[in-house]
Amino acid sequence: MRYSNKLTYLLVLSLAACFPKEDAITPTPRVNKSVELDAGEYKNTVAFYSLDESKVIAEASPMDWDFYVDENVIRLNYFRSMRVARFDDTWDKLEDTAGLTFRYLTYDHEETLTQWELIENQLYVVDYGMDNSFAPIGLTSVRFERTADGVKIWHNAIGSDFEVFEDVNQSSFYYNLREKNVLDLPTEREYDIAFGKYTDLVTVDNITQDYLIYGVIQGKTLCYEEEIPFEDVQEDRFDLILPTTDKDVIGWDWKNFNLASGGYEIVTNKTYVIASNAGFIYKLRFVNFYNSSGKSGHPTFEWELM
Repeated sequence: MRYSNKLTYLLVLSLAACFPKEDAITPTPRVNKSVELDAGEYKNTVAFYSLDESKVIAEASPMDWDFYVDENVIRLNYFRSMRVARFDDTWDKLEDTAGLTFRYLTYDHEETLTQWELIENQLYVVDYGMDNSFAPIGLTSVRFERTADGVKIWHNAIGSDFEVFEDVNQSSFYYNLREKNVLDLPTEREYDIAFGKYTDLVTVDNITQDYLIYGVIQGKTLCYEEEIPFEDVQEDRFDLILPTTDKDVIGWDWKNFNLASGGYEIVTNKTYVIASNAGFIYKLRFVNFYNSSGKSGHPTFEWELM
């Protein structure tokens, strides 16, 4: 996504901080399918949307899980702005967080990894992020080890000499390490786009900072942006070279805050072309961030099967 130096973007962010399927999906062609979502009281309800199924397939609180695991990746729960710091020594040497550098992994991930992805068999100190009242949830240390049946999750409290482990005998799952339980939520191959709050890097007037924003993260989909009117994006314009595996191509900057009017505005002529998990091509645009009562946190988007 592109980062802007406009002051209006800073205002937006300040206010905002304010299982693989066995059967193939055949989507029903729809023209200008319009969808309105409710981001929830704190604007952090996570909504998983499938373009192929034409519906929200699940909603969840970002407080419910800490990590996502499938056959290919292990990720932080980015919808809770969790951070990690690598620790390249043994468990018994981890007494505190002095000297550690914590990262969100939104933009500062390892070159060989995708966003929010953790290295297997690497010891990390994990900052669980904040709850809905912006109170710190706490810290832990963790290491993920692949097994023949799933994943072994090693962990211990900071300052403890002895690690313990949890065995999860599944290939794809969401995990709450604090409560030691598995959640049944859509995997990255089951949803196309997910809505919620996450932390991103923004540069304003040559000052670069992390901000909590509301936006869109893609599943295992390919996507690119077209800066032309929605109606002008046709199938014959689809470019196989442009789609990227970056998970925040859609991101948050389809809206900004108008200081004069005191409200959010949708950025015009910003269309997203998405190759879904089932391999169909869609175009999508945003048309509103308010509901009929004038309350923000209700993104409305339109999409069309190309």
